[in-house]
Amino acid sequence: MPAYLRQPSENRETAPIHLTPREHQVLLWCTYGKSSWEIGQILQCQESTVNFHVANILRKFDVPTRIAAVTKAIRCGLLAEQ
Repeated sequence: MPAYLRQPSENRETAPIHLTPREHQVLLWCTYGKSSWEIGQILQCQESTVNFHVANILRKFDVPTRIAAVTKAIRCGLLAEQ
């Protein structure tokens, strides 16, 4: 069964998610609906590099899509206004 269909365990829900500064930047641009190519242009890096960071974000959040990652980040307070 895929990870996103399983019931969340207590450890996964309570464990803090650590993003690198670059992953946080990529996730922030994902919240604005930017594509990997657009994020690459903004951050002056390759689209493949953006996709690498997105894959890491999805793995860390244990979700299948960017939208799910953004939703979980908001719930965790990682994208709250500073």
